Amino acid sequence: MKKTAIAVAISGLFMVAGAQAAPQDNTWYAGGKLGWSNFQVSKDDVSSTLNTYDVTRHDDVGGGVYGGYQFNNWFGIEAGYDYLGKMDFDSSAGAGDLQSQGLQLAAKLSYNLGAADIYGKVGGFGYHTKSLGESDDGVAPLLAFGTEYAINRDWAARFEYQWVSKIGDKEDLGFEPDNGLLSVGVNYRFGQQAPAVAPAPAPEPAPAPAPVTVTKEFSLSSDVLFDFNKATLKPAGVEALDGLYGQIKAETPKDGSALVIGYTDRIGSDQYNQALSEKRAKTVADYLVGKGIPADKISTQGRGEADPVTGTQCDGVKGKKKLISCLAPDRRVTIQVTGVKEVTE
Repeated sequence: MKKTAIAVAISGLFMVAGAQAAPQDNTWYAGGKLGWSNFQVSKDDVSSTLNTYDVTRHDDVGGGVYGGYQFNNWFGIEAGYDYLGKMDFDSSAGAGDLQSQGLQLAAKLSYNLGAADIYGKVGGFGYHTKSLGESDDGVAPLLAFGTEYAINRDWAARFEYQWVSKIGDKEDLGFEPDNGLLSVGVNYRFGQQAPAVAPAPAPEPAPAPAPVTVTKEFSLSSDVLFDFNKATLKPAGVEALDGLYGQIKAETPKDGSALVIGYTDRIGSDQYNQALSEKRAKTVADYLVGKGIPADKISTQGRGEADPVTGTQCDGVKGKKKLISCLAPDRRVTIQVTGVKEVTE
């Protein structure tokens, strides 16, 4: 068989889609197949009186019937009759053909992929071959691979490539070809039972909603809390933090924690602004600890002039005082409170 035909056979195995292919255990089945039979002849397969160029037709229609017993979903035994067709040739002995048929017996090994079974067969082929009035009987090795899927509970289809090596006796018949049979088939599975349907279980009560993690963020202007360029709380800042503490306490998340983050504007060096933002965050955190937040539940970060909220809107502002006023939204302290809250229906 040509390489392209073998490629078609292999690709066909993976183009099958269908129901669960594996039959039930201890199942008898029987079926038939039809396809393309191809005789391959090499120099070693031909007697000295003939020539490989004498072959005028390699291909014919082949087919057969088969039956088997599936012991379980991976192992079975299969037997059958195959008609492999004719190979025509023209030689000094006269025009003729080599006709082959026979009985096969093979072990069948399957692997289930859910949508299909891929299987292989290995066994023997007891052939009867005729050519130019001569006949020959013998046994040749047989290999096959294929795929099978269920059309419904009782019927299954298969796609198979079968190889039989050295059919006939080249001294008696002139030829000793190999044969490849690419076929499609359908088989009936006896005694398949409908799967038992288990009673539907009683519905379970709906589970309680799972708790969810929540994060609440509070933000205060640094100009309310501190004087410009300072990290000491102003009286107005103390009042603002007292009100903020009341809001945090009202949240009361389970296993809650707080993160205090300080920000500055872009005026000044990066290093100076980073240090100032860290001091302001620590000042706010220390005050909240003094109000009642556990010290091990609060942490601080300074982010300096990162993440400005003004963007580029102050880029054209002239004069330091005007620039300080324009950049006021960037100078801020945020407090992120994270914890677990129970969900009520």
